[in-house]
Parts: sequence; C-alpha cells; structure tokens
Amino acid sequence: MTNKIIHESKADRVLAALMSGRTFNRFEAERQLSDHCLHSTVAQLQRVKQLRIERKYETVPGFQGNPTSVCRYWIKPEERKRIMIRRRLYLPNKEASDPTDQDKERGLNLNSSDDTASVNKPQIELNNGA
Repeated sequence: MTNKIIHESKADRVLAALMSGRTFNRFEAERQLSDHCLHSTVAQLQRVKQLRIERKYETVPGFQGNPTSVCRYWIKPEERKRIMIRRRLYLPNKEASDPTDQDKERGLNLNSSDDTASVNKPQIELNNGA
C-alpha cells in the first residue's frame, strides 16, 4: 500500500489568495505564498483559466532600501463573482449553493483538465493499491 500526498500547486495558492480579496506584489507573494515569479503565475492563470487579473505599478523599498518599481495584482469583486458563478455551473445542483466560509478558505483547484475551478483542500492523501 502506497500513500502519496498531493500538494496544492503554486497557481492554486495564488488564485485562492486573490479570490479572497487580497492583493500582492512580487515581494509579498514570495514571503506569503512562496511564489518567486508572481508575474508568470498571473500570466498562467489568465491564459489557462481565462481570468482577468488587475495590475498597477507601485514603488516600494528594494535592495538596501532603494526604490524599485513592482506590479500589484488583484481580482476585482465583479470578476471574483463571475469566477464563482462559472464554478457553480459545473457543480452538481446539491453543491451549487453559495460557498461556505470553509469552502472559501480551502481555495480553488486548478489541476483539473477542464477549464473550471473547484474547491480543493491544500493536501489530499491518496491510497494506491489497497
């Protein structure tokens, strides 16, 4: 009997954080989400999941306190609502009600082969061969 743990992907973490209404620049995403290339993750989410992620340049303290320009990313409330509605369209009727607070905390799974987002726990244990 083999047990495998599947970890939540970086894109899952970033999307879940953005869906919660939070905003990030590259330095915040590195510290809080372990995403060292936020711009690439945002581009992937936009391309693969067809999401609209907003951005705005800002100046923050960089190396030795010198100012550096970074991009801040977020998802507007109306886009978050569109994503949640689209997600509900692909759920069975029983699960299509408003998401619970627990669902919101678990994030969205981007690992499926279709173009829908679904609720996912950060780690899932799989039992193989038993």
